[in-house]
Amino acid sequence: MAEEKKEKKNKKVAKMSPAELDAALKKATDNNNSDLSKYVKHINQRKAELKK
Repeated sequence: MAEEKKEKKNKKVAKMSPAELDAALKKATDNNNSDLSKYVKHINQRKAELKK
């Protein structure tokens, strides 16, 4: 118990910063997720919203 590893919690796409979105997109494409996956589409949609 003294040395519990803190696992990184998954963060909702709606609360990610642009840098976090880029990292999540890179990680998703490295894991062979296609551009048609809902997760990748959601990330791209959020990036477009932040550019406005």
